[in-house]
Amino acid sequence: MRKEDVLAIHKVLHTLNQPYQEVFWMRTFGELSFKEIGDIFEKTESWARVTYHRAKMKIKEGFQ
Repeated sequence: MRKEDVLAIHKVLHTLNQPYQEVFWMRTFGELSFKEIGDIFEKTESWARVTYHRAKMKIKEGFQ
């Protein structure tokens, strides 16, 4: 990715509410599994997957 794109992603990411921001960070930069993320939040693996997907969608919307 270009440096400008990465910077834009970080800017949008900082506008996200919790838990979307934290789940996205854990999955993308922390490389945690969905199971591990779910365990941290005391939620299910499915919850972590859905939350991550919604975070990605919100980031994509931030570019439009």
